[in-house]
Amino acid sequence: MLCPEVWRFQAPVHEILEKIGTIDRKKPKKNVIVNGIRSHHFNQMITIILPDVTSIPPTLETILADSDHYLVRNISLQSLVARPFIEGFIKRGKFYAVSFRTRLDTEDCVVVTPGGTLVLHLNKETYQTLGLEGRVSQFARKRNSKYVVQIDLKTLQPETKHYERIRKCLSRETLGRFDLQITWTPPEACNSTDSSATICPSSVASYFAEALAGELEPTAVKVELMPTVVKVHQEYGLKVPEFSLIEQPGKEYCSAGELIEYMGMLALSCDTEEEEYLNSYDFSGDRVEIGNAKVMHWKGFFTTAHVESVYRALLGALERESHVPWLGMYVHGFSDSPISFGMRENYFHTDGDNSFAVVVNPKEEYLWYQLVGNNKLPK
Repeated sequence: MLCPEVWRFQAPVHEILEKIGTIDRKKPKKNVIVNGIRSHHFNQMITIILPDVTSIPPTLETILADSDHYLVRNISLQSLVARPFIEGFIKRGKFYAVSFRTRLDTEDCVVVTPGGTLVLHLNKETYQTLGLEGRVSQFARKRNSKYVVQIDLKTLQPETKHYERIRKCLSRETLGRFDLQITWTPPEACNSTDSSATICPSSVASYFAEALAGELEPTAVKVELMPTVVKVHQEYGLKVPEFSLIEQPGKEYCSAGELIEYMGMLALSCDTEEEEYLNSYDFSGDRVEIGNAKVMHWKGFFTTAHVESVYRALLGALERESHVPWLGMYVHGFSDSPISFGMRENYFHTDGDNSFAVVVNPKEEYLWYQLVGNNKLPK
């Protein structure tokens, strides 16, 4: 068998959204970065890159200390429409769930958005036996092999025919049971005397562990703590690209794509030296020689509030480290999540990539770099 000429294969095409500007603190509702972060609900990894700093600021080092999530194994989806669960966790606070280690292109996948929408991404066989109304996936229109069903949990009214029908359909054996990664953000207390101020995020784990104990198979449902994995490393002797929105005479700046690519190489500890003949890397534009760069990774399940808190801490660090050329943050979503930004259906024919990066310099000039699948079938 002849080996294929892999060097002729075209790289997967993505939709790239670049936005540049200056942070306007007087108009928080028009903040491009914050609005972008809040539209991406399911985040698997956060990486920050801090060039030319002596140490990672304590605020950044501990910002995600309480970001552990839970894994609920072998749960029936009818548990998500139970009245106590909807009243206690869907209508109060923000509940996130995503199916664990399921493949979007070949298996049934599930998410629950913080807005209270249950999204099912189902194979044709499962959908046809389920009995719920949905639509064909935009990536499977020719073969009708995948279907999407959305259920607004907040509007379900118990003791109605519609509610009973949904509950019955979600309990069908053809749908089976799922392993769900979950996390819950309690409702914000209006004042210190509010009883909700004492609610712990782990209450959702206690609910599933206790409320499901009365099922026919109580030993089948298990709740596990999933700690956030943290990794820190340092790169030495670097010449990083400059980032500025104002062009200066005699200076040349690299493109946005080159800057994000360089950040990725630092995050992966790649060798950026130009002397290597077989495996070299170069970018256009001027460079700034620095001593080192600190890189910190968090891997787990992060809500929009977690990512936003990292971004706010990054801005705080930038005010204290005004000598740095820039600071960067990279956030990667779940490749097999049914949705990516907003309620947009996730692309799965190539890599399911849905991620974004943020770069900010001491002048509070920013770069927002968003990467998603191109929503087109491969030829």
